[in-house]
Amino acid sequence: MANWVRFADSKATILTAGFGVLVTMLISNARTIARALSEGCLAASVVGVLAVGAVLAAAWTLYWLVRAIAPQNAIQYSHLNRFAWPSLLNATPNELSQHAQCVDVQTDIWQQVIDLSALANRKFDSCGKAVHGFAALAVLGLACVAVATGLTA
Repeated sequence: MANWVRFADSKATILTAGFGVLVTMLISNARTIARALSEGCLAASVVGVLAVGAVLAAAWTLYWLVRAIAPQNAIQYSHLNRFAWPSLLNATPNELSQHAQCVDVQTDIWQQVIDLSALANRKFDSCGKAVHGFAALAVLGLACVAVATGLTA
C-alpha cells in the first residue's frame, strides 16, 4: 500500500514540474500579454478572458498539487499502532511494550493498510483534480500567449 502512496507522490511531482514550466512560460510572456491588453480592441478582450482563465486554472492546479504532496500525519484514532508513526509520537516505551503484548501484530498491520489506502485515495483524488486544472492552464495559457503575440506582432 505504501507504494501506491509513493506512486501518487511521483505523479504529483511530475505534474508540479510541468506546472512550473507553464507558469514560467506565462510569466516570461507577461509583457506581451500586457501590451496586447492595452490595445483596447475585441482581440484584447479575448486575451483578457484567456489570461483570467489561465490565472484561475493556475490557482486551482496549485491548490490541488499542494493537497496532493502535503505531508499527512494525522490519524483518525487515538490508540497506538506500531506501524503508524503519528500514533507513536507521545508513547512511552512501557506503553509500547504493553501494546505489543495486548494487540496482535496483524491488527496493527491491517490498520496501517487502511490508513495508507485512505492517504493514497486522497492523493490520487487531488492529483486527478490537478490534472484537469493543468490541462485548462495549458490550453488557456498557450492560447493567451498565441493571441497576444498575434496582436503585438
